[in-house]
Amino acid sequence: MALTCLVGAVVVAALVSGCLGEPDGSLPPPVEFTPEVTGGAGDDLVLRYYPNTTEPASYSVTFEIRVAWEVTDAVAGQVFSGISATDPIELPPVPAEPGDEVSVQVTIFDEYGRIVHTETTTFLAGEGLQVTT
Repeated sequence: MALTCLVGAVVVAALVSGCLGEPDGSLPPPVEFTPEVTGGAGDDLVLRYYPNTTEPASYSVTFEIRVAWEVTDAVAGQVFSGISATDPIELPPVPAEPGDEVSVQVTIFDEYGRIVHTETTTFLAGEGLQVTT
């Protein structure tokens, strides 16, 4: 109970002091992201997320990558800085054999803590790189 009160007090203090959001309490519109999956070196796949802005910003990303139903990479809250339309978020390369089912679950948070992109995409690795969901 004491911990809940402490967390609540910290959040209220941050809001009042202007640490969260703009000083006047308004927030800019959230940035939208467009995903891209391409082939990389060898059998690796490269996943990028492009914001619809040229203004560089930092984003926190939580993701889980599964290849053939096994988790190959999972990270919570990785910060990417200087992200813009010309410098997108790039997840670690995904090694996958042709025909492997690859599933990527990603959530991107902006500097205000808002979820600006969330999706789960499943595709088949190979020459055709077929997206299934």
